[in-house]
Amino acid sequence: MKTFERLLLISILGTYLVILAGAVVRGTGSGLGCPDWPRCFGQWIPPMEIGDLPENYKDIYKIAGKTIADFDPFKTWTEYINRLLGVLLGFVIVVLFALSFKVKRFERNLPWFCGGLLFLICIQGGIGALVVSSHLKPFIITVHMFLAILLLFGLQYLKKYCFDLQNMAIVPQVDHKALTFTRILVGLTFLQVLMGTQVRQQVDHFMRDTMTATTDTIISKLGPMFYVHRSFSLVIVCIFLYLLFHFQQTRFNRGAFFMTLMAFFCVLGNIATGITLNYFGFPADVQPPHLFFGVLTLGILYNNSLYLQGSLLDD
Repeated sequence: MKTFERLLLISILGTYLVILAGAVVRGTGSGLGCPDWPRCFGQWIPPMEIGDLPENYKDIYKIAGKTIADFDPFKTWTEYINRLLGVLLGFVIVVLFALSFKVKRFERNLPWFCGGLLFLICIQGGIGALVVSSHLKPFIITVHMFLAILLLFGLQYLKKYCFDLQNMAIVPQVDHKALTFTRILVGLTFLQVLMGTQVRQQVDHFMRDTMTATTDTIISKLGPMFYVHRSFSLVIVCIFLYLLFHFQQTRFNRGAFFMTLMAFFCVLGNIATGITLNYFGFPADVQPPHLFFGVLTLGILYNNSLYLQGSLLDD
């Protein structure tokens, strides 16, 4: 069982790494660095220079009838490394699924849990291919992010479930108010991250695809979702402050307090990078940490909600 739990932890860290790599792809505009899938420019190992491609490569690798940009080895390898990390995570989950049959004696439903996670990452791979073939369609990108977070939640839930299987005597008292507000924060932060992916796509559309905006004019081009996304963080901060005050007053659950505090610091990092994006023309190197802070906040909050809930075996 220990090996199974270690592999679960590796899967969770791997999911964070893949999300971070995806954020780097978005931030550097490398989403179409590989115009085909699963190979890249028809090769399993991408080209290093334009001389490795045929002269009419732009016509060969059109996406949705649109001619691709000039070959850029940095963007190509950035996208390809993101794909490789996703494949490695997939292999880890395959091994996790295989090991689940060996630990079946602890819980007969473990293979079903792991099979569901394996199915989810296979769907995620298919959506990744659709992202490329649809020429980075905003809705597909949002679905891609949604499934990544869903996979993260599933792995965290399974890890807590395995912990409960071996600690059945531990029945912590439930702080219902803290649990309720933590779940509210999970929902609001999830919504905030998804809105952020849509805003990011609007920025790409105006600055890269149509070239109708510059770093100086982009804010005026963005729609209402940008302003909702920007202001929504204030609501989240207020709920965080209330929850931290509640923990401090009750002094009931110090572990949950520190997890909430960690998530709050991540929110502050998210806000700081958001301010930088807003006032300094959406610099590419700030975009990956902005998204990652949001996802990290979400992961900590969800883990905290499982912790506050007590034993999952009682569900």
